[in-house]
Amino acid sequence: MGSYISLGVGELELDWGKNFGFRDYSKLFLPSDKKDIPYYYADDEVILKPGYSTSLGRVKNRLELLGYSLKTLITHFQDHNDNYPDYLELPEISFETMLAIFSKINIADYKNKKEDGDYDLGEYVIENIFLNETFKDLKEHIDIKDKDIGAYFENLDPLFTLRLLIENPHNLEMNLEWRTQDVIDGGWTNEKEIFVGVEETDKFLIVTEGSSDTFIIKKSLELLKPDILDFFTFVDMEDNYPFTGTGNLYRFCQGLTSIRIQNKTLVLFDNDLEGVDKFNKTNNLNLPRQMKIMKLPELEEFTNFLTVGPTGETSENINGKAVAIECFLDLSKSKPKIRWTNYSKEFDAYQGSLENKDDYVREFKSVKNANDNYDFTKLTKLLDEIYKNCI
Repeated sequence: MGSYISLGVGELELDWGKNFGFRDYSKLFLPSDKKDIPYYYADDEVILKPGYSTSLGRVKNRLELLGYSLKTLITHFQDHNDNYPDYLELPEISFETMLAIFSKINIADYKNKKEDGDYDLGEYVIENIFLNETFKDLKEHIDIKDKDIGAYFENLDPLFTLRLLIENPHNLEMNLEWRTQDVIDGGWTNEKEIFVGVEETDKFLIVTEGSSDTFIIKKSLELLKPDILDFFTFVDMEDNYPFTGTGNLYRFCQGLTSIRIQNKTLVLFDNDLEGVDKFNKTNNLNLPRQMKIMKLPELEEFTNFLTVGPTGETSENINGKAVAIECFLDLSKSKPKIRWTNYSKEFDAYQGSLENKDDYVREFKSVKNANDNYDFTKLTKLLDEIYKNCI
């Protein structure tokens, strides 16, 4: 008979495999997500065994970094329709209708029939989805003529379906469970083989203007967003960090553009005079599809910032003029000040920098966890912008 492996939420199975034939879903989980979880069998038998489990709220971010953001789902839907065999009938249902239906489904209400025996292609969806009260709205939009209609939904990418279900906020506290133990016990694989995790092709390389930028972003992810830290890699800056300075970072982008880099890459510029200028110039390059650029975000906190220069002390908007990554640290324990230094004839303005910025970095280095007495507000906004650019 063989051994089965399945991915599901509660009793709702999203995908399953048998023996050697199954899809790797380890990238949806962290190694720490391994725990005893329920395995559902016929005759209402439920047995706790090792597997992987995490809340749909946590899975959402990982799904989006894997290319399943709400904005990209329609592309997955169109690709599925375009690649569907011509000899099978396409159901008359739009993406908007599917989104409206699935985003109202409460998975906790779903009960699986849990019958023994193999299903022919399409039969599982007909008997366990269309005929289930939880999915009654879907049935109203689909004319079930034969199991070929069920095959259409059965062949949908399970991650596409999962992302639709996550749009219902009532589902976010439920757990996504990957039930792997039966195929391990059956000798078809082992724990080391089955948990691959996030592969290099799914990771984002973050490139910044200097080692301080990289350190601050990496530590912020460790403290504030550990659930997605494994999706990011950073240029090694232990010895002779190669891209220090805005000009070098721009030339680096030119080089990546010329070789049409295939790795997912995010380049981050400062939000000061030179950084904005090089950001705009880089944006005009014929960038590879996998390469994104951004500058440090403009924040309300920077619109009335104390500065000092040739005309003395004034409060100014430093967005686009003097915002470096140190400005996103907790500056509340002192009186932060931007000092206008070099005058740029090109921009007819002064370039500014945060005074005593190394002191703010040293304080950040001493932070141990997200519960420390430290203001993470601006760092959280920065990470949110990085995340948006990556998805």
